[in-house]
Amino acid sequence: MLLINEQTVRRIIDEDCALRLAKQVFLLIARGKTGMPPKIYLTLPHGDDFRAMPAYLDLGGAGVACGVKWVSVFPDNPRRGRPTVNAVILLNSSKSGQTLAMVEANAITALRTAATAALATRYLARPHPQKLALVGAGLQAEYQLRALAVRARFSEIAVWAPRPEEAAAFCSRLRAFKNMSAYARLEDCVRGADIITTCTPSRRPLVKKAWVKKGAHINAIGADARGKEELDPALLRDATVVVDAWDQASHSGEINVPVSRGAFTRRDLHAELAAIVAGRKKGRRTAEEITVFDSTGLAVLDIHFAHFVYGEHSKKRA
Repeated sequence: MLLINEQTVRRIIDEDCALRLAKQVFLLIARGKTGMPPKIYLTLPHGDDFRAMPAYLDLGGAGVACGVKWVSVFPDNPRRGRPTVNAVILLNSSKSGQTLAMVEANAITALRTAATAALATRYLARPHPQKLALVGAGLQAEYQLRALAVRARFSEIAVWAPRPEEAAAFCSRLRAFKNMSAYARLEDCVRGADIITTCTPSRRPLVKKAWVKKGAHINAIGADARGKEELDPALLRDATVVVDAWDQASHSGEINVPVSRGAFTRRDLHAELAAIVAGRKKGRRTAEEITVFDSTGLAVLDIHFAHFVYGEHSKKRA
């Protein structure tokens, strides 16, 4: 069994590669070539949790990639100098069941999440966005910024975090990005933004409908478990909403709270992202509509990314 570390993952996958891999996954989903049971949550007495995420992808002539991601989410870890999310992926042979590799997966988690949002943005955002608003200033916000900035030249990048010092530190650390500023008030950060990306563990709505301009696109990333939400429910009700997978988003994505209250149903959903990528549904339809992509993080993405890294790494070892 191979042990593949984070440094190897980052050496093999960059933002362009990640976007290409993400698009491949959503095309496979649209063609019925994947299998992915719902996430299994193991919640500890103090509220932190572990998640098991199994999946397979039928890659045609390249065989079947299968495995499971084991991920922990401990929101208080940054106060202890540790990452909120820790993950590993076990890849298995689809022929014998043998474990082929254990892949450190924090980088894969961040890369595939950012790539999926960038893919959704390609179909849902208006062309030539000028202002990007980042709500949250952790590791995922950095990956989101990198994935979006290689495809759009923003005249302003606004950053807000629950603790002002986090936003300031983010801007200082990533000062190579021009025109980036930390905001003390969330409203000021969000107003006028063409693209808004939310990356917080919030359990109450943060971004209000009144702050979001017509034609804006929102990538809702932070809600990844029951009870989490970052957006005003009224914003979801009036927006064009796209999810990565309904079964997962409805119980643990941005829409989970409105769904649980009967305020959002599948009839209110515009599409799953796979249908848009495959050309079966339109993405953005008008210049004035507000679009929302609800990203929950799919195991099929994790397995595909890890399988790709395993294959590339094995070639170099041969």
